Amino acid sequence: MSHSTLIDDIFVIGFTGELDVSTLPTLSDLLNKAINQKHVHLALDLDGITVLDDAALGILLGAASRVRNNGGRMYVVCSNPKISDYLKRTQLDLIIPLATSVHDIPRN
Repeated sequence: MSHSTLIDDIFVIGFTGELDVSTLPTLSDLLNKAINQKHVHLALDLDGITVLDDAALGILLGAASRVRNNGGRMYVVCSNPKISDYLKRTQLDLIIPLATSVHDIPRN
C-alpha cells in the first residue's frame, strides 16, 4: 500500500506493510513514475514498513542514482528503529540520507 503527496518541493511517497520480493514491482513503478514526472526531490516515508529486504534496497539505490543524475536528492524518512537500524547496518544511509520526519529534510 502506498500514498503520495507534495510537500514544498519534495515529492513524498509513503509505504505501509512489506517491501520485499512480492511488492518490488509496485515499489519500482511508483519510483519510476515519480522520477519520470520530473519530481526533482523524492522522499520515501518508510514509517509504515514492517519488512524491508535486500532486493528493495537495490531498487532504492537505483532510484537514488537516477534522481541524482537528474540534479535532485532522494531521502528516506523513517522513525522505526528496527528499519532505520537495518538501513544503517547496510550503510544505505551513506548514499541516501535518513530523516526521522519529512520536516527534517533540508530544503534548498
